[in-house]
Amino acid sequence: MQIKKVAFVAVALSLLSAGLAFPQTAQAQEIWRATVGAQSKDMGKQAIAFLPNEMWIHEGDSIIWASASADIHTVSFLIAGQKVNPFPVGCPGYSGSGSSFDGSQCVTTPPIVKGQEFTFKFPQGGNFKLICLVHPMMTGVIHVLGKDATLPHNQHFYDEQAESQKRHLLDDTDGHSMGDMMSAHILPAKGVTVGMGEVTSNAGGFQSLAIDRFVHGTIEIRVGETVEWTVGGPADPHTVTFGVEPADPRPPSSNVTFDADGGRHATLYAPGDSVHSGIIGTVPENQIGVPQSPATIPVFRVTFKGPGTYNYKCALHDNLGMVGNVIVQP
Repeated sequence: MQIKKVAFVAVALSLLSAGLAFPQTAQAQEIWRATVGAQSKDMGKQAIAFLPNEMWIHEGDSIIWASASADIHTVSFLIAGQKVNPFPVGCPGYSGSGSSFDGSQCVTTPPIVKGQEFTFKFPQGGNFKLICLVHPMMTGVIHVLGKDATLPHNQHFYDEQAESQKRHLLDDTDGHSMGDMMSAHILPAKGVTVGMGEVTSNAGGFQSLAIDRFVHGTIEIRVGETVEWTVGGPADPHTVTFGVEPADPRPPSSNVTFDADGGRHATLYAPGDSVHSGIIGTVPENQIGVPQSPATIPVFRVTFKGPGTYNYKCALHDNLGMVGNVIVQP
């Protein structure tokens, strides 16, 4: 009985060795994971980033992007030379989860938020840039290598890198505090900073920290005085909205005029009045070889003609807690 058992083990080991020695002509398609955005517990700090924002995979592999932010983002792959237009312009419609991208036709997710996932498959090799159409300075790159190529990293590495990048952004580990950032903004006596943030970059592209709050968002003034809201962050667009929120947040409401310096201006007479700044943001960065960005001023001013408490919000980020009020004394 013992002899038969030994013989059986020897045969099994021989077969196993033969199987291991047999050349692997095809590799199984792999599914990778990455994260879209991140946020602090109070949602006031937003990591405007793909985490990680650079990955190496094989032809035929897929990546699942899972959103970890209450702010909206897209995962979008444009074709070479395609112009990046203000959201929601991008690809002609949204793609379905599981769609493929090979560089010949753009694909994009719809806006996704925390708890939602989306998958893209990469059937052909290439270096493909990804971008969030809502936040054009949120970019990354996917390197798709041949099936027999050796990949430099595994999923565990990407998980650790994503966590490290998230901490770097949300903890602001470069040593600049919110007070440091505030000191860079020269505001009038009756001024509010609309969001704050910093942009960083690495080999994969751009990432940002956005503080989606009105800094000094509660302000007291007298009847007839004017409050000025100035955009302080480069990553997130914002609005200043009193009363009714418009269906399309992009243009200002009809009761907004323009001052000589280009700043937007409105007048409110009672707390129940409505006005909407439209989307305001910092001037886009200039790039070599393209027309320079127009000179604009990311400022919204409101003159208050009646007493009371005027509540306002950012129509894009009020769900994150970006609200404020102006208390007007007689």
